[in-house]
Amino acid sequence: MHRHGCYERYGKPTGEERFGVQRFLCVGRGHTVSVLPTRRLTYRPLEVEHLQGFFDTQAGISTGLDPPPELVEAGCLQRAWRRFLARAKVLTDSFGQMLPAELPTATQLWQGLRRAVGSAEQMLRFLAHYCKRSLLGDYTCLRPAP
Repeated sequence: MHRHGCYERYGKPTGEERFGVQRFLCVGRGHTVSVLPTRRLTYRPLEVEHLQGFFDTQAGISTGLDPPPELVEAGCLQRAWRRFLARAKVLTDSFGQMLPAELPTATQLWQGLRRAVGSAEQMLRFLAHYCKRSLLGDYTCLRPAP
């Protein structure tokens, strides 16, 4: 792999902050690969810590983000939570025996994931490495090249 430049992505939902994403070229296959900095989510302008704090609040683990998210970020976080709710079965299957057999609600799933795996960053690493998926979606970028 050779470094192949970079591009900018929004760092905050409001678009006021940007960060660089490194790109690499696989010479043998002719594909480019982008590498997100740690603590960033695929296709979302949210930091993993904010997502974790919001999900902890939704699951009753904590009392809320400090400071609370502004309106635009709150909307992004709510959409992410709805996406997580829709993926409860996929995620339960992905983590398999790491979780209790019966997790009837997404709230209990998040609580179980926090106990079994730890942080949201650790969950993302596990899913990407072992399952080729992410917390909020099964993205093409996580699949191996044909």
